[in-house]
Amino acid sequence: MSNQNYQAMSDEQLRDYVRYHPQDIEAFHALMDRLAQRPGVLCTTDEEIEAELRRRIQAKQD
Repeated sequence: MSNQNYQAMSDEQLRDYVRYHPQDIEAFHALMDRLAQRPGVLCTTDEEIEAELRRRIQAKQD
């Protein structure tokens, strides 16, 4: 059992922690639970995929 407070970690900190402590199953589950709570994007056509990629690229450039 780990003494880490996963909820206090940022997404980046938790991802890095899981990366460097792959044996910590609790941390892995905390990360997966956090990611599962985020809304997903469903693209069913090539046009939707292309539009979503363009949107994300533009958002990173802004």
